[in-house]
Amino acid sequence: MKGLLADAYPDVWVAGEVQRLRSAARGQLYFELVEKGRGDSVKAKLDCVLWADERQAVEAGFREAGVDLVEGVVLRCCGKPDFWPGGGRFQFTVGRVDPVFSLGALEQRRRETLRALEAEGLLERNKRLALHPVPLNIGLVTSEGSAAHADFLDTLVKSGLGFRVCLVHSAVQGMAAEAEIGHAFELLGAFVRGGGRLDAIALIRGGGSRADLATFDSRRVARAVARSPAPVVCGVGHQIDQSIADVVAHTSCKTPTEAAEFLVARVERAASQVEEARRRLASPGRMLLQARVSAYREVERGLVRAAERALAVAGASVDNVGRTLRSRATISVVRAGDRLRSIVERLPGPSRRSLAVRMGECRRLEARVHPAAERMLRRALERMEAHRRLCDQLSPERTLARGFSLTRRADGRLVRSIADVNVGTQLRTSVHGGTIGSSVYALTEQPRQRDLLDERDRT
Repeated sequence: MKGLLADAYPDVWVAGEVQRLRSAARGQLYFELVEKGRGDSVKAKLDCVLWADERQAVEAGFREAGVDLVEGVVLRCCGKPDFWPGGGRFQFTVGRVDPVFSLGALEQRRRETLRALEAEGLLERNKRLALHPVPLNIGLVTSEGSAAHADFLDTLVKSGLGFRVCLVHSAVQGMAAEAEIGHAFELLGAFVRGGGRLDAIALIRGGGSRADLATFDSRRVARAVARSPAPVVCGVGHQIDQSIADVVAHTSCKTPTEAAEFLVARVERAASQVEEARRRLASPGRMLLQARVSAYREVERGLVRAAERALAVAGASVDNVGRTLRSRATISVVRAGDRLRSIVERLPGPSRRSLAVRMGECRRLEARVHPAAERMLRRALERMEAHRRLCDQLSPERTLARGFSLTRRADGRLVRSIADVNVGTQLRTSVHGGTIGSSVYALTEQPRQRDLLDERDRT
């Protein structure tokens, strides 16, 4: 059998997908070449061996082409069919491998996957999801403890922002990677659909060869990313080519660190916009407040000037009244004295003595009139001084200095009672030395006196 196969098939080219790859102690490499049908069902398989001498040359050719000899790679091999009598086993001895064919097979599979995803409507599905402007709740799919995992978390922590990360461990390379990544997305999807909050899901891994990153070209991973209920940020360590996971994800980044920086920058941008909006809203408010304060101070100055003018006018009036009283009293007394003297000169002796007595009384009356007028003037001046001090004490600035305040609504209307405000009303309170802004969060109506009396009677 062995000789017949060697004579009939000296050199044969076969192609298939590598599976069950394992290395032996002496350096030889055993694997299966598998031909797949629809739905990845296995139609045929061929046991193969690559001896240690040929293995070095084959792997060198693969490295030069940028392809790794790993499970899942499609190989086109040239070799000989062989039969091992000791074990009664048929196997194919590989002599040469065509790495260019493997590259073409990878690209062909990639194109077929993209066409299938487009036919299913999955290429743009995740991109159509709205990414939260402040994505602080992050689902993370990666290999726990890997460098990619550490770099991603370190970038988030250094930002000082309040990120919350929900990690689901998954292999990101090898035969188990596709299934584990798909399962991780299923778990995170169930969490979101159950009411949990995830603003985004990050799928990350470090760099590697094209074959290392072949997991992210698989249909299962691509479908998991596309069907994710949360936007996916893909940070796979590639520098040139995009994986299919990158194509279907909401946002594609070149490295895990860049994916974290993208999330940090989005949160910082939202915080900056909120701060800018706050400043824009506060600026008109400050201008209105300054205008109100200026108007209030102008009114205060007007009141002071008006009070001073009133006091000056009142003082002048008092002075005029005093002068008038003095003048009239003096003139009246003088005239009365003149009349009396004229009458006295014409009267006989007894009558003259009687008039002299009357004149003495008039002089005494005159002596009393002058002090009385002066006392009236002093009392008038004292009343005016008291009014001046009262106006000074009741000035707005002195009133605020004693601990009182003046509260207005945002529209400038004065708050006189609890009925003038509602919960949420913005207030501006003028106190001594400045203005305080506040907002109403609760209203408590003061009980009426009658209600208090009724309550006391009940107790």
